[in-house]
Amino acid sequence: MIKIETRDFGTIEADEKDVYEFPNGLYAFEDHKKFALLSPLGEDVFPMWLQSMDDPSLCFIVFNPILIDGGFTVTLADNERSLLGLRPEQDVAALVIAKVPADYKHTTVNMKSPIVINKDNRKAIQVILPLDYPFRMPVYESREVS
Repeated sequence: MIKIETRDFGTIEADEKDVYEFPNGLYAFEDHKKFALLSPLGEDVFPMWLQSMDDPSLCFIVFNPILIDGGFTVTLADNERSLLGLRPEQDVAALVIAKVPADYKHTTVNMKSPIVINKDNRKAIQVILPLDYPFRMPVYESREVS
């Protein structure tokens, strides 16, 4: 276990298996290379927090895009697969970054630029998908009760 300073939870302990290396950082945060994926609501329960190991104030709320769009797919270029250290047949997991306003019911996620992770070697990159996904897809759709 390692101690992590977090934006939302103070100092916590996390398992080293939850720390991912981002060789290129994240878009607009290229200098930040290590992030911990925290599951404060329970193991594999979304949303999760992607907490920078370098800067306690830098943290992103993330979701599994499959939970939002069951048909979500990630297509990686050869150089992206290489950067992640993927074998040809190996699958990846994806996360999407949320924008959470004061009224959480208006939360959106960036489906166009997911974070792709290789759970085997704990490497991750952010990519821009060639498919027509929105930068701001609503997480919670309003439904009228009849």
